[in-house]
Amino acid sequence: MTSYKVGYGKPPASGRFKAGVSGNPKGRPKRGPAPFAERIKAVLNTPIEYRQHGRTKVATYRELSLKMLVDSAMSGDLGAAEVVLKIVDRAERYGDPGVDSILVENWMADHPGQTADQKTAKFAAGHDAPPDEWWRPPED
Repeated sequence: MTSYKVGYGKPPASGRFKAGVSGNPKGRPKRGPAPFAERIKAVLNTPIEYRQHGRTKVATYRELSLKMLVDSAMSGDLGAAEVVLKIVDRAERYGDPGVDSILVENWMADHPGQTADQKTAKFAAGHDAPPDEWWRPPED
């Protein structure tokens, strides 16, 4: 039998800690690996305060590192100048990587047969329908 009194908080020895059975079978979920490029982007896009000409300004690490690189190139560092020229060439060749185009499909026309160009022109001219008329079905 047992050498101690069984009761609240004192389970029988036969049912206590079974060999090979975890008390927390699922455990803490493992953290998924974050892509290294995403980590670098997160660090570079973090805002930081700095002082310039006695004023406090805010910029990202990316902007500050580019500014320091350009300053080094202007002070005569040929390696920095080469890197700046490569960055400029890449930016001119590939454009801004942060801007994505948006493709809109299945948009609702104001009237049957209306094209996207017509709707855009109507919206730009300010002749858009009032918001309360958008949801109403057309009257026959």
